[in-house]
Amino acid sequence: VTVRFRGNCMFLKGFTFGLILQFAVGPICLFVFNTAGTHGFSAASWASAAVTAVDGLFILLAGFGICSFLQNPRVEKFVRISGAMVLTLFGLDIILSAFGVSFFPAVRLFEANPNQGIFWKAAVMTVSNPLTIIFWGGVLSANIVNENMNTRQLGVFGLGCIAATFIFLHLVALAGTVVGTFLPQTALAALNVCVGAFIIFFGFKMLTPKK
Repeated sequence: VTVRFRGNCMFLKGFTFGLILQFAVGPICLFVFNTAGTHGFSAASWASAAVTAVDGLFILLAGFGICSFLQNPRVEKFVRISGAMVLTLFGLDIILSAFGVSFFPAVRLFEANPNQGIFWKAAVMTVSNPLTIIFWGGVLSANIVNENMNTRQLGVFGLGCIAATFIFLHLVALAGTVVGTFLPQTALAALNVCVGAFIIFFGFKMLTPKK
């Protein structure tokens, strides 16, 4: 009973921590919201699933200590530049979509199920900032020290963080769907331009190393 209670506490702590992180609105959150408003809840749900999967992978890699590799200055610089380029390209694509233009060529593989294309778009956007692994590495290390966690408890904590991402982004998708239902087409186009501009801003922000 004590072990189960301890595990539940770790999940709740991870969930609470992950939920707090989600309120720091970033490019992924904006992308999910915009996808819901433009393409509907189902498409945004695919995007949310992609983000959750990549975040889970990042937490797993952080647990294995991959973050030490990314702390190499040259690797970090390459990651920042490539990540900034990816976000900028996706931001431009969202802006151009407001005018009926696609920056990226259509992929035949996803013509039968466009939601799969959105899934991979969201996945690529999330992967574009692998420096997140360093962040999760710090978080996990801090919890190992402060909470005296073992491997199992750390895994449960990580699951809580992932669950928070999944639930929060689906709530964002629901909000985007509601907004998209009531907004006229011109307003949706303006929203696309604003979201695209913000994502480009986040891309350029990646080029500035944190002190």
